[in-house]
Amino acid sequence: MEFIEKINQLKERTLTMAENLQTEEATKNALIMPFINALGYDVFNPMEVIPEYIADVGIKKGEKVDYAILKDNKPIILIECKKVDNKALDIKKHATQLIRYFSVTDAKFIILTNGIVYKFFSDIETSGKLDSEPFFVFNLQDFKENQIETLQEFSKEHFDIDKAFSNAGDLKYIKRFEEVIENEYKAPSDDFIRYLINKSGVCEGRITDRIIEKHKNTTIEAFNLFMSKVMKTSLDFSLSSKQEAKENKNKNEVVTTLEELEGFAIIKSLLIDTIDIQRITYRDNSSYFNILIDDNIRKTVCRLHFNRSQKYLSYIKDGKEEKVPLNSLNDIYSFADILKSKVNEILALQVK
Repeated sequence: MEFIEKINQLKERTLTMAENLQTEEATKNALIMPFINALGYDVFNPMEVIPEYIADVGIKKGEKVDYAILKDNKPIILIECKKVDNKALDIKKHATQLIRYFSVTDAKFIILTNGIVYKFFSDIETSGKLDSEPFFVFNLQDFKENQIETLQEFSKEHFDIDKAFSNAGDLKYIKRFEEVIENEYKAPSDDFIRYLINKSGVCEGRITDRIIEKHKNTTIEAFNLFMSKVMKTSLDFSLSSKQEAKENKNKNEVVTTLEELEGFAIIKSLLIDTIDIQRITYRDNSSYFNILIDDNIRKTVCRLHFNRSQKYLSYIKDGKEEKVPLNSLNDIYSFADILKSKVNEILALQVK
């Protein structure tokens, strides 16, 4: 099963079960363990996943992490679980506990989750110190396609600690840049307007407060115009992609059925004494199933029309297509003489 399919199944699971999960333990069993399993880790194999993992910290003995995912007998990901109705998943409320976990294990990543939302943390800002903000948040009930790719990097098949950590840093900085861009879009700052004026060269000389104020609306309108172009391009691309997908689907609608192949086998058996049956081939299309000699459409022996409830066999007679109904595949045997005659006719034309 593809990874995206597993995640979509988990999404459906959260939608149907979440309201009935009254405890943290129920949340673990119904949602979080299946999530770990979807990442490719065997939750019942203590060499891969340890529940209630003990992380001793100084005088704090017996500190437990809900789950530790292992690689080469060392924890690589620690998972702290909360009840499904814990919507906030506030790291500050669990910070002391999580920081202790992080400081005494080899794990480079910690996940805080309620079974629906998964918050990924690491030490991107200061080495050895758990960041206060997650670098990645995955919501099973509301995710984008590109987030699937990020999540898959933490699966057993794809996990590479150096690559994952490098990408985690990128994600964190991208998120911050995005926030800056969004804020500038909603309310352009003086510094940003000054940058645009300088970069575009619309004003010579000193850029005064009056000039900046004058160009605030200009900046907002420019942003809106740019976003309109982006949205139009995105819409055009989406429509183009849908049309292309539709056309490809139409091209690929041909499905060779078992009945067609059985009919082909019957006809080959009828012609075994008339022609080398290795020369008998077929070409399927959306309307009918062609049976040919030498894979040549000009050497059509007959056609099987099996795409409707009433099945037919057809062949060319006196320049016209003769179509006869079939009640079952066994009816094909009654046309043995006609089919042999058709093959001999094609072979005779070939000799000439």
